[in-house]
Amino acid sequence: MRLVNIGYGNAVVAERVVAIVSPESAPMKRFKEEARKAGRLIDGTQGRRTRSILITDSDHIVLSALQTETVAERLERGGVAPSGTSPSPLGGDSDGSRDEA
Repeated sequence: MRLVNIGYGNAVVAERVVAIVSPESAPMKRFKEEARKAGRLIDGTQGRRTRSILITDSDHIVLSALQTETVAERLERGGVAPSGTSPSPLGGDSDGSRDEA
């Protein structure tokens, strides 16, 4: 099981993420509200602005304050760090710092 940092100390299981989408469109706003009403919404923004929506294979919706591109890069990178450093299990930098927006 591989966890990916979605910002501010929150992580998701990488293998369960089906899609990462922008929250700006009207259909995504409706989708988010439907998930909230159904109890399938997980808010990982820590009170900040939602910048990406992660859709899981269990139909849960996870909100992140990180840009869609940032979360996608972390999923693609898969915790692989540059040579000579050890990978971070949460997809952040190997020195423990995080590039949060």
